[in-house]
Amino acid sequence: MSLGLTYSALPPLPGATADHASLADQQLLTRFFRRRDDAAFAALVERHGPLVYRVCRRVLPDGNDADDAFQATFMVLVRKGASLKQPERLANWLYGVAYRTARKMKIKSAIRFKHEWEARQMPIAADVDSLTLQELQAILEEEIGNLPEKYALPLTLCYLEGKTNAQAAVQLGWPEGSISRRLSRARELLRSRLVRRGLAMSAALIAAVFARSAVACPLPPDLLATTTTAGSLVLRGVPLEEVVSGRTAAVVRDVLAESTSFGKLTAAALLAAGSIALALFVVVWQVQSDPNSSSSALMLRTWMSSSQPTAISQDSTSQTVAASACQGTLPIAAQPIASP
Repeated sequence: MSLGLTYSALPPLPGATADHASLADQQLLTRFFRRRDDAAFAALVERHGPLVYRVCRRVLPDGNDADDAFQATFMVLVRKGASLKQPERLANWLYGVAYRTARKMKIKSAIRFKHEWEARQMPIAADVDSLTLQELQAILEEEIGNLPEKYALPLTLCYLEGKTNAQAAVQLGWPEGSISRRLSRARELLRSRLVRRGLAMSAALIAAVFARSAVACPLPPDLLATTTTAGSLVLRGVPLEEVVSGRTAAVVRDVLAESTSFGKLTAAALLAAGSIALALFVVVWQVQSDPNSSSSALMLRTWMSSSQPTAISQDSTSQTVAASACQGTLPIAAQPIASP
């Protein structure tokens, strides 16, 4: 992986010092974004680069693709790192970004080699015994990459990287019990996908292949240096396309757009849910205050029929509360608490 043509001749920026290495992630982020401290960014890349690179190599067997995904992950950090809500959990955040970025890179590579990709997805007629360990590893890692992220991430951490459930829970910020449940479901999904490919692999064989896969992926020194320089240039306003390859820049834009869209949808959903809950509370409170009032009954019927008919029809609890309110017999749990 090299820098874009415009900046390929620039010397690498200074690396992290011993002082930077002793700082917490949050402090390094502050120095980089507020003081333009290039050595702080270098320290972050050196600290978390091996983890990010392992994720990229797990999803992308091709080294060039993995290099692009690695660099794209840290370019996303340059664009989003100043607004992280939990900078102390940077490793967790980078892990998720690296995984999503690598999967997007894999899709783009598959589009470029569509016929080869389709052939790879066809069921395999060969028996498991006739496949080499490398072939089995490639098939397993490919199928893990096709699972939903909530199942693929714990499988990658616990089986491909050899972490315990507790370590994976800390890495992802999930409860340890959630890791166990998702791993169990992930194994079921993985086995069913393998059966569809014509491979009936026992749990013991899958575990054995995973164990042989849990090897280190050393981070190339030149990739570390070019990524550090690229991040510093982008922070200073150099266009992304002039610093990294066009394919890397496209993946960065896709990941950023996806995260922005998800945030907007989440906010809209929360706002809608809050509005419905508030409206229902007001209507029920009004009816409970004066259950014999014709205006109260009219308000309730109007709200139920025109304001949010879908939400009411799908929520049996809301129907029970509303019907009881019409008769002035709200269940105890739904009655307003009297003021002292």
